Amino acid sequence: MYRIITLLVLLAMLSISMSKNAVYAQTEPETGNNEISLNSDYFKGIFTDTKDIVTSPLKWDKKNWLKASLVAGVTLGLFVFDEDINDWIQDNRHDDLSEFANRFGGKNIVPPLFLLYAAGYVSKNIKAQRTALLTIENVVITGIFTQLMKFSFHRHRPNSGDPPDVWDGPGFENDNLSFPSGHTSLAFSIATPIATEYNNVIVPPLAYGLASLVGWSRMNDNKHWASDVFMGAALGYFTGKAVCQLNSPDGDPRLSIQPVLFQDRSAVMLSYRF
Repeated sequence: MYRIITLLVLLAMLSISMSKNAVYAQTEPETGNNEISLNSDYFKGIFTDTKDIVTSPLKWDKKNWLKASLVAGVTLGLFVFDEDINDWIQDNRHDDLSEFANRFGGKNIVPPLFLLYAAGYVSKNIKAQRTALLTIENVVITGIFTQLMKFSFHRHRPNSGDPPDVWDGPGFENDNLSFPSGHTSLAFSIATPIATEYNNVIVPPLAYGLASLVGWSRMNDNKHWASDVFMGAALGYFTGKAVCQLNSPDGDPRLSIQPVLFQDRSAVMLSYRF
């Protein structure tokens, strides 16, 4: 159990680091670009954004540590009750609804992103282009972290007949890849940038609602435990918030820059409000 708790704490740190929602001091203020174009800078940005996401725990404040604790706590709580939750869901299956939800999960929801970018490019709609490119970047980064975690832990799926505490550990075998849920992380990696860019009364509830439905369908189909789904959702959500923040437009009122004076040096404090 101690090993599992340690694992969940580390995963929570990884998830929260992807939000990059810390207030931190640095020598120069960071600013984003007003628009994103599909060029070499865009692909370079994926690598630099990934580096910033990974190193962001070095700049954490108390709020981020609290978030990490909450993610770890919820994941641990779900882990403890994974078998009971799975039994209840299997006793109350809704396969027709799950079949509908599966249309919004998996690789079949990626091609529309390219269509969105193409439509925005043809119509010169900068917001549509920006949203599509941010979402594609988030899908790539979230996918990398998801696969690394899957092959690091090799957790057995519920349909294997094994209990939820069976983990094979690191390896290259292409089976027992339950943790975290890839369909759920993908769904939330798409929903989060879209909901962030189109922040109105309709888009966020619809985007997150469909993503949550995908997560539920993975449990309904006996493919994932509840803790798998929660961690997948956390990965997609926090990475999406990080990508949007790292590429936030200049002049965004949610971005604030303040001078900070120390005894031996001066700096600039950058904060971002979601």
